[in-house]
Amino acid sequence: MIKSAIKKYAPRFLIRANSKIKNRMLKDIYSKKHFTKKVLISYIVSPFKRESHSHTNNYEAVCAAKIFDELGYRVDVINYDGVIPTLNEYDVIYGFGDVFKKYFEGDQQKAKTIYYGTGMHVCYQNTMTLLRAKDFYKKKKKWALDSVRFVEKTWSHQTMLVDAIIALGNKECANSFRKFFHEEVYELDAPFFKFHSAANIMAARHKDARKSFLWIGSSGAIHKGLDLCLDFFLSRKDLSLHICGLNNSERVFLESYKLELSQSNIINHGFVDIKSGLFAEILKSCSFVIFPSCSEGGAPSVLTAIGNGALIPIVSKGSSITTGYEIELENLNFDSINKAVLLLESFSDQQLNDLQEKNLNSVLLKNSAEAYYKNLKKYIEKVVQ
Repeated sequence: MIKSAIKKYAPRFLIRANSKIKNRMLKDIYSKKHFTKKVLISYIVSPFKRESHSHTNNYEAVCAAKIFDELGYRVDVINYDGVIPTLNEYDVIYGFGDVFKKYFEGDQQKAKTIYYGTGMHVCYQNTMTLLRAKDFYKKKKKWALDSVRFVEKTWSHQTMLVDAIIALGNKECANSFRKFFHEEVYELDAPFFKFHSAANIMAARHKDARKSFLWIGSSGAIHKGLDLCLDFFLSRKDLSLHICGLNNSERVFLESYKLELSQSNIINHGFVDIKSGLFAEILKSCSFVIFPSCSEGGAPSVLTAIGNGALIPIVSKGSSITTGYEIELENLNFDSINKAVLLLESFSDQQLNDLQEKNLNSVLLKNSAEAYYKNLKKYIEKVVQ
C-alpha cells in the first residue's frame, strides 16, 4: 500500500519541486545592497545552489556573476526559461532566453543587453542538425530526431536587437551570428575542466594508442557525428573507437547501430566521470579525439580530452575549435574521416608526439579556466563601460 502510494505520488512531487527550483529567482546573490547598479543574469540557477563539474555551463554562469560583482553590480540570477521579473530596475541584462523578448517588447529600455551565445546561431544549428537527420534517414530509413539538437525557440530578439553578442567558440561560431547581427560579436574560447596531468598521461600512453580514437559527447549522437564514426570504424577493424557519453535514451539510434556498437573494436563506456581513473585510462589508450559535429559552441568535451590527455583533435568546422594544430575534416562524411585518418597514419610516432604537445599547449593557454574568466571580463567591460 505504502509502496504503491510512493510510486503514484512521488513523481508528481518531484516534478513540482524541480519546476519550483527552476523558476526560482536568486536575488542579490552576493548581498551587495550598497551597490547601486544591478544586473540580471538569465542562464541557469543550479550552480549557485551546488557546485558541479557535469558541464562547463556551471562554471560559465558563476564566472559571469563574479565578474559583474567585481564591476560593482548587484547580481540577480534566473533560469533562461523560468519566471521573468520586472525588468525596469536593471542596468544590464546578460545571458539568453525568454527575458530578451520581454525586455524589448516592454516600455522601459534603459539597460545594456548582452547575449551570451553558447552555440552557433540557432538558424545555422537547426539547419545543420536537420540535414544530419536526413543523412541518417537515407542510411537507416528511420527518423532519429531525439539524436539531433533542434532548438524549438529561435529567440530572435536576442540575436538581432542586443547591444553585443559574446559567442562561445572560434571565428566559425562568431561568423554564424555576424551574418545577421551587425554590432559587435566577441569570440570567446570555451573553457574546460582540468583534472588530470596530461604530461603524466602522455608518459604512460599505451604503445598501440595510435590505433585508438575517442569520441566524447553527450546527447545528440547524430548531431555530434557519432554515426559517421561508427560507419568508419566498422570498416576499419584494425582501429579502435572508445565512446564516452552516448545517451541510452536515444532509442532509434541505438537500435539502428546495434551491429556497429557490438563490434569488438567499438568500446562504449557510457557516461564517464572525467575526474575518474577510468577516464585517465581511456586517455592513455588513445592518441586522437574525433568529433565530426555539425554545430557547437567551442566543444568543451573535445577540449577536455586535449587538456587532460593531450589527444590530437580530428574535428569539423562546426565544432568551432581552433588550436592551430587540429586535423580539420573537409566534410561530414565517411570519405573525409578516412582521409584524415590516412593522413595521421602516415605520421611517425615522433610527429604524433609533437602534435600532441602542440595541441595540449594551445588548449592550456587559450582554454584554461583562468583565460576564459579574463577574456569574458574584458568583453563585458567593453560593453558596459
